[in-house]
Amino acid sequence: MAGRDTAQQNKILGFNSNIIYFLSMVALSSFGLGFIEAGFNLYILSMGMSPDMLGVILSLKPFAMVLTAIPIGFIAEKIGSKRSLILVNTIVGLAHLLRVSTPNQTVIMAGSILIGILQPGYFIVQMPLIKRYSGENMDREFAAAMLVVYAAGALGNLAGGFLPEMVSPLVANATIAFRAVMIIGALLITAGTIPLALLKKDKPADTRKISLSPYLSGIDRNTVKSAIVEFFLGLGFGFLMYFMNIIFVYYYGSTLEAYGTMSAVMVIPIVLFILFGPKVAEKLGGLRVSIYTRIVGTLTAALVVLTRNPWIGGAAYILYRAMLGLGNSLWLSFASAISTERSRTATSTWLEITFQIGFGIAALYGGHLVGMNAYPALGWISAGAMALTGLLPYLFYRREYLQKADKAA
Repeated sequence: MAGRDTAQQNKILGFNSNIIYFLSMVALSSFGLGFIEAGFNLYILSMGMSPDMLGVILSLKPFAMVLTAIPIGFIAEKIGSKRSLILVNTIVGLAHLLRVSTPNQTVIMAGSILIGILQPGYFIVQMPLIKRYSGENMDREFAAAMLVVYAAGALGNLAGGFLPEMVSPLVANATIAFRAVMIIGALLITAGTIPLALLKKDKPADTRKISLSPYLSGIDRNTVKSAIVEFFLGLGFGFLMYFMNIIFVYYYGSTLEAYGTMSAVMVIPIVLFILFGPKVAEKLGGLRVSIYTRIVGTLTAALVVLTRNPWIGGAAYILYRAMLGLGNSLWLSFASAISTERSRTATSTWLEITFQIGFGIAALYGGHLVGMNAYPALGWISAGAMALTGLLPYLFYRREYLQKADKAA
């Protein structure tokens, strides 16, 4: 049996079958989410809801995630990664289905909250799950997971950008066209649970040793520093990511199809940067490269709203996302490496909490800015927050890691 499993590992792109099942879930869920993300904002506005209400709906998910991240991290340690992820993906898929299948504002808000309650599990479980099933190849597995997220999400965005227009002649109005496409996306997310059932049984850690101390009173100093940086990352990313489809349609005067195409093209530089980034990081250091990407991200975030040309703005956003993709993979690897074994899940949890706080603020205030037609402010605030994500790691870690690396070189 062991020999056959080893042979199988060599046949599936060098990954063992458990990692392939995990990546299959990531692919299906990301593809389905791309369907929803492409048109959700325009779907809400098409029903006559205000941009301020859109901001409230978008903010409910990240704010709910803040409240449940620690309990989910604790529960994940208790019941194991496999069962945790099955629970998370199934309920998140059904919650998306609930949110996009009705015009009822209260139900849409309830679906957003339900998604937020469970969604932290994706990020929190990923680190221990990959460690559990991959052994010592964590860098490769993390990179593969991120590549699949971007590639499948981009294809989903492409489909979500074109399908509503294709469906429109068959239905009564644009709202129903958006809804039909997003229901397909929600079903794809839910289907991602199927490959998770094939994962090898994972035995939870010795629960007698699990404590809330690393999350609260005994929180690691590096966890605090990393969490502060992650807050500004969520803030900067949220102002553009949440509203880029609206910027395309209402600020550039372009189309949802153009946004979907841009999202699909975006995966190419992201993949290239993530593939070759680790090689550059081996020479310059992962933290240093991560800081450099945030500097470029600052400039490109500003350029997105300095122009009204969708080609220039789209290209700036593509570079912005590519920089974030590379920088975030290296940043997470760095944060994981400097965390202790005892605090690893707690570190992952707090990074998720502070990122989502920033995300929620961006959604809430960004919706208000959209309502005022203050589109340039979205880019300027994003650029300011991104600048801090480069400056703070330099201030926090320059002596302990950057200067030591320079002396060693």
